[in-house]
Amino acid sequence: MTSALQARDIPLDRRICSIRPGRIDIRPSRGALLGPFLGLLTGLSFLGAIVFFLDDLPALALVALLIPALLITPLSTMAFVYSIAGSNVLIERQKQSGRFQQGVFGLGLGTQELVPFWKIDHIALEDCDLGEVELRSAPAPVELVAWEVVLVKTSGKRLSVGQVIVAQVEELMDEGFSRAMAVAEALAELVEKPLRITAATEESEVSLVQR
Repeated sequence: MTSALQARDIPLDRRICSIRPGRIDIRPSRGALLGPFLGLLTGLSFLGAIVFFLDDLPALALVALLIPALLITPLSTMAFVYSIAGSNVLIERQKQSGRFQQGVFGLGLGTQELVPFWKIDHIALEDCDLGEVELRSAPAPVELVAWEVVLVKTSGKRLSVGQVIVAQVEELMDEGFSRAMAVAEALAELVEKPLRITAATEESEVSLVQR
């Protein structure tokens, strides 16, 4: 039987799932760099304007530039660094635990929930109801489908690992479901817990025990 933990990267919605033997890392996608980069550029521009026009601008204008610069620059810097090196979810077999980052404003700041393997009941692969959304590039509303990989604790608490979202086109749906399934199978195998699939593409609930 082929292991689901073969080394590979699987794209999710705004995240990348990096699967390695003994480790699964869910981190921000490279597209998440754009917002923090623009914020950092704006903050540095304000600071540069203060330095170059310090003697020419009135005090009120300097304050109007300084306050947003002091807020935007450090926050954007932290968000930029987190988008490069941070992880939303990190599951490690060696530590027998998973860490879920509950960051603020996407900065990677905030609380971390540590989930030992023995507190995990099962891994779920479920549907997400998105309905119709407006896309600028589409002449009409587009029907989307989505699947979510969820870690369910023995207490019943549910922690989202990641989602896959695609347009409701057969080829895209097959490819999207395969990506979601690959992540769910790898996670279930890593934590050695059942995988329960309740997605609408399945005729009935399936429970697979990964050994």
